[in-house]
Amino acid sequence: MGVRVDVSIDEAALARVVDDVVDDVTTAVANRARQRAPVDQGRLRASIRSETRRRGSRVVGEVWSSLEYAAYVHEGTGIYGPSGQPIRPKRARFLSWEQRGVGRVYARQVRGQRPQPWLLEALRDVSPWPVEQTARY
Repeated sequence: MGVRVDVSIDEAALARVVDDVVDDVTTAVANRARQRAPVDQGRLRASIRSETRRRGSRVVGEVWSSLEYAAYVHEGTGIYGPSGQPIRPKRARFLSWEQRGVGRVYARQVRGQRPQPWLLEALRDVSPWPVEQTARY
């Protein structure tokens, strides 16, 4: 007595399911990133975008901010960032900036800003898959 099982896969239906799962996770990461992004004036939070698309046989979801300073907020600067060095002026003797509630500030160097990895934390919060931290500078 023998048993036989025939399995048939509808590849188009399977592709739609994969597309939907990746799109759902990508949207959830973007929404969570908006909640986790630090807020000063709200521009970073408002700049967060997401997109899901096919690349050959792969489905890729991307979440990003096109603001120039988004990576500095996320990765940190100075001694806390990728360089690990204090921030010093390149062409002047002092750094100078306006600080809210204080006025003009001058310094020979600053330590920098600690990382606030809002996007990585959002991915870890909602991803059903393991998340490894990778740096790309």
